[in-house]
Amino acid sequence: MIMAPSPRQNQFIVGCWQLDDRCWLSLPVNEIQRSIDTYLAWGVNSFDTADIYGRSEKLLGHCLKGRDDCRIFTKMVFFDEIPSPQHIQYKLENSLRNLQRDYLDNVQVHWHHPELDFAPLWEKLCTYQAQGKIRQLGATNFSVPMLTKALKYAPIQTHQVQYSLIDRRVEAAMQALCLERGITILPYGSLAGGFLSNKFLKFDQQPPQEMDHGRTFHYTTMIAQHGGWPGVQSLLQIMAKIAKGYNLTISQVALQWLHHQPGVGPIITGLTTNRQQIQQNMESLDRPIAAADLQTLSDTSRQLIPQAGDVYSYERG
Repeated sequence: MIMAPSPRQNQFIVGCWQLDDRCWLSLPVNEIQRSIDTYLAWGVNSFDTADIYGRSEKLLGHCLKGRDDCRIFTKMVFFDEIPSPQHIQYKLENSLRNLQRDYLDNVQVHWHHPELDFAPLWEKLCTYQAQGKIRQLGATNFSVPMLTKALKYAPIQTHQVQYSLIDRRVEAAMQALCLERGITILPYGSLAGGFLSNKFLKFDQQPPQEMDHGRTFHYTTMIAQHGGWPGVQSLLQIMAKIAKGYNLTISQVALQWLHHQPGVGPIITGLTTNRQQIQQNMESLDRPIAAADLQTLSDTSRQLIPQAGDVYSYERG
């Protein structure tokens, strides 16, 4: 008997920045394996990493060795200079080696400086794609002008951007571009590092720092750029009221709202070893929220939290 694929295969991607123990709590390999096995049991078989996420690629390669039914999205990250062909080849071969794969399912390019010419990079990646070493090409954190230009050189199929009820910069122009060109939006930061959860409902002031959690240095900065904590706390109050009516959590409401936004594909949720949290995330789309309540969330977010700039505008510096 052939089993039908789980709908969650197309609903979620497990974000594996959390395996970088320079930014997050260091987890033992056996706990990581159990966590990944839990996601697989829930039907989620897609994972997202990057060549700059410390030990993340190697751990995924170890935990998913021989699992041809799994997809791994990785990233090539470039910051301050135009890479040589040798540098690009090194990154490709290193990711293949780390992930213990013969090809990469999806390579997403992060290109930090828009003024640097990225045409040679895309041409090289297209060559690797033609050779079968890369299945799909994607981008991450590109601005509208950058993505428009990149599409002249490569068949980009996915764009990974920060997107949540707090950060909606993608809606300014990027969303329309992706819809027009058939590019799937892969949203990260969907729960703002966990700030969009019941845990932070009663915090009148900015929550204290957590040195072993990435939300302290990334998502706290993001919230500051979007008007600060008071707007987020007011949004959490409204989300809690809506969640209560459906017997959902705030995080489940946040994920369901994101799922209904135009152009959004599988939602990236950060890897956790907390099985209850995994279950709550995986079940977040099972009880539909009424369109009117989804609109209330959109309107409330827009009123409380200012949005300025293109995708990845202030992060680029």
